[in-house]
Amino acid sequence: MHRIKTLMIILLGAVLWMAAPAAASAAESSPVPTAPVEETPSPEPSVPPSASPSTTPTQNPSPTPTPEPEKLPQVTGLRMGKGTASSMEVLWDAVPEAEYYEVYVSETFDGAYTLLGETDKTTYTVKDMKRGRLLYVKVRAMSEDQTGTDSELLAIAPVPDKVTGIRSIKNVKTKITLQWNETAGATGYIVYYRPSTSTKYLQGGMTEDTSFQITGLNAAKEYYFIVYAYAADIENVGAVSDEVMYGTAPALPKLKKVKGGDRRVKVYWSKGTGAQLFRIYVSTDASSGYVLGAVAGTDEYMIRAVDGLLQNKKYYVKVAAVRVVSGIEMESESEVLSATTKKASATSTKAKKYTTKAKFKKSAAYKKYKDFRKQVVYGKCFVLPGMRNTNVAGFNAARMVPQSITFAGNYLLMSAYDYTKAQESVIYILNKNTRKYITTLVLPHTGHVGGITFDGTNIWITYGKKVQSFRYSLITSAAVSGKPYVEIFSLLNTCQLSDTVSYLAYYKGKLWAGAYNEKLKKYMYGYTIQNKTGVPTLKMTNRMLMPNRTQGVAFTSGGKMLVSRSCQTKKGRSGFLSCLDTYKPTWNLGKKSIKKNKRKKSVPLPPMNEGIAISGSYTYIIYESPAFSECEAPVDRITAFKTKKIS
Repeated sequence: MHRIKTLMIILLGAVLWMAAPAAASAAESSPVPTAPVEETPSPEPSVPPSASPSTTPTQNPSPTPTPEPEKLPQVTGLRMGKGTASSMEVLWDAVPEAEYYEVYVSETFDGAYTLLGETDKTTYTVKDMKRGRLLYVKVRAMSEDQTGTDSELLAIAPVPDKVTGIRSIKNVKTKITLQWNETAGATGYIVYYRPSTSTKYLQGGMTEDTSFQITGLNAAKEYYFIVYAYAADIENVGAVSDEVMYGTAPALPKLKKVKGGDRRVKVYWSKGTGAQLFRIYVSTDASSGYVLGAVAGTDEYMIRAVDGLLQNKKYYVKVAAVRVVSGIEMESESEVLSATTKKASATSTKAKKYTTKAKFKKSAAYKKYKDFRKQVVYGKCFVLPGMRNTNVAGFNAARMVPQSITFAGNYLLMSAYDYTKAQESVIYILNKNTRKYITTLVLPHTGHVGGITFDGTNIWITYGKKVQSFRYSLITSAAVSGKPYVEIFSLLNTCQLSDTVSYLAYYKGKLWAGAYNEKLKKYMYGYTIQNKTGVPTLKMTNRMLMPNRTQGVAFTSGGKMLVSRSCQTKKGRSGFLSCLDTYKPTWNLGKKSIKKNKRKKSVPLPPMNEGIAISGSYTYIIYESPAFSECEAPVDRITAFKTKKIS
């Protein structure tokens, strides 16, 4: 103890001796007195203040301090490697100067880090981890006399399980929402999708929840989906889920119109894309209370009626397009439109103008057209039904325009269209023997229906540049239904032809179809009907150049062709014509072109004669004149003539 005290005294004296010359020099060079040390503390007490500059050489300089050792570089590139359900490999870039590395872990980002282990490699496997729990890791480079700076922190977790139970919980036009079971070990999920037409998966997004909505899809399409679970980092994923397929909802149907009829409303909409069927809902409240009123298939016309409604009541209607993909049913609903029901009158069966034979004989047609007067057989004529009013499926039509006729079984069929286009076109069904009206078959469109014929199995009608067919059985079932009308919403087929079709006939096993033209001669084409008992198709085999203004044709059993020709409502108008011409074609069906040869006979008729048909020994002609008030000699009957007398 004494030795220590003595040494301290000697050292203190040496310090005072060395400081004295420096202090004296400073006092000589500065006019400001040095403040007492005890009254002015140094801002950095641990570092002695520098002496003032002095020209006096320092005899005993202070010793050079020992420099602190340099730190090793910071460990970089910290990342996860291979993992299992309870471990994860940590990797990093090598520090050349390091002899080994210390690995520290913490359960929280900013918590206390404890030394987990040391290694002389650039990898370390953290074991006994808990699934779904993150650990935070940092690594420090070490040597015998040096310590590195801590690396940046890395969150790690064990590998999560495979995602299971993927299901769709909401499908709309451009979005699909998926849901799946919670996956052990997952801290997040990555969702991928691909269109059914592609093999390339696209990333839909990432989420920490067990559901996700994929957006930007196309309506009425199918998509495949897979989901990965990840833990801590999107590179640390489990096995890929099973692939699932779901579809988007169909496009919204566009509601065109709703109209109110006799205890019913009729609905018209556009098809859109993707629907597998349509449901029509009705309610008396615009915002609630909708009930299913009707269902329509996608292969049918987009027209439906809802029956059983109250009269003079306003109803609200909407249409839902329905699509089912992978057991998921999706609906896309249209806007809401409304209509009020109202009573419709029955189809008229009395002649529009001449209700008795006496009145008919006083008509302009009977008086002015001598050949017509001589040849018409009044007792065989049919009164045109529906000329005063037609009940077109619960809606009144006061101006139906007669077009064509054909005989089918026990029935005479008469086609007509609504001049206003407000109601659908129709086929009136009449008893061939009693000549009485039975019922009306309502077609699913407002086409002109200028031609109609029967091939023994199917009824054919014209529709613009197309011909359509339906089974004869629809006629027989409608005739015995006891209903005032029967609607059809689908047709057996539609065949596209090269020109507008104005008239039809069936002869020698072929369908004959021709176009009307006021000035030009047009071809009538003959078609072989293929697959008549299935879905018929047509193959053109023959043609015949026809006179202009042809409205209808019929053929006798002896090979004559009767041609109904007309134009305009009365004499004096440009192009006026009204007659029945007879030809005897050369029926060489092995050749494409059939010669009609020269006209053999022409019989003047009242204006606006249209379709023509033969039954037994009689020829029948229909007129559209009852629909045109300006016609000078209207005929409100299907008139009958002895075929041999007019041909």
